[in-house]
Amino acid sequence: MPQSGMTTLIKALGLPAVLITGLPLAGLALAGRDTGPYLDFPPKQIPVAHAPFSWTFFAAILIFILVTTLPLIRRGMVFTPATGQKGQKRYFPVPLWGKASLAGLFIFWTLAWTRMDWFAPFQAHTFFPLWLCLILVVNALTLRKTGTCPLTGAPKTFLMLFPASAAFWWIFEYLNRFVGNWYYTGSQYPALTYFFLATLSFSTVLPAVESMRAYVMTFERVSQGFRTMPALPGLFHNRPGQLMAAGGCISLSLIGIFPDPLFFTIWLAPFLLILGHAIVRDLPHPFGPLASGDYTPVVSYALAALCCGFFWELFNMFSLARWAYSIPYVQACHIFEMPVLGYAGYLPFGLECALIIHIVYHLTPDALEKNEH
Repeated sequence: MPQSGMTTLIKALGLPAVLITGLPLAGLALAGRDTGPYLDFPPKQIPVAHAPFSWTFFAAILIFILVTTLPLIRRGMVFTPATGQKGQKRYFPVPLWGKASLAGLFIFWTLAWTRMDWFAPFQAHTFFPLWLCLILVVNALTLRKTGTCPLTGAPKTFLMLFPASAAFWWIFEYLNRFVGNWYYTGSQYPALTYFFLATLSFSTVLPAVESMRAYVMTFERVSQGFRTMPALPGLFHNRPGQLMAAGGCISLSLIGIFPDPLFFTIWLAPFLLILGHAIVRDLPHPFGPLASGDYTPVVSYALAALCCGFFWELFNMFSLARWAYSIPYVQACHIFEMPVLGYAGYLPFGLECALIIHIVYHLTPDALEKNEH
């Protein structure tokens, strides 16, 4: 990466990265707690005595979810696509790699859910090939409908999402130590082996979300249905940016001290901190269209993450190396392993993905060269 790109990257993510990793430890230290167990590697599940299921908490979270999402759901449902275009849609040929990846998807899905003796040495390693195949399938579907996709439109940039994704998800693995919302079962490895295998799996998160976003944007209801909503012209001024960053910092400082009441903030706090930092520093971010009432970036990335979340939880259901959840207050009404309200966490997670993807797409050599001309 050119020097200007590295400098911009440090400006965009350097301080937020330090705060995201340091504030939870600082909060524990100020509270007189031992921080040592949170730095063990490979990660070990920190015993947390989670609060039992609570109808009050369940109802409060459900009401918050409905209040924040129903206006968007209603807009999507009442949107009427443009008329007079039926029968004019053109479909492009599905590439050979798309057909091969579809076959690979079903093969690795079958292998992940079955226990055949000959496959036993590889049984715990199906996540990466399965998700790589799904990423390719979604790109092929997008290519079929539009003639382009993230993989073919900007291949070098798209490939950069894989290492960025690994670093991105390691942050959430770290934050999960303080709240204990999920844990892994089915395999144990030495530290370096665990790091390599986990990093390989984590590298698929951002490419999956970006690929799914491109696909959902092929539907006019998503790409056109949210462009004329209430404008938020004051949202991206300096003061709101400072408040966002402060809210993120406070939440991060307290999650280790109050892991149950603040369990959901591991999906909100990093987003608020990074976006607030970007606003204050006048750095690029993908949510500028909200100022004029265009909610397309929010809806497309949130919906993409929710769709990916469905497949993450589905594929995980009967895999050998898998994760399970232990969430306070709402551990009920499961869809696969995930409590039903837990799927709401994929919505802000999609916006966090959008922030990092936007930064990566603006820091590639090609993008920087275009900006200079």
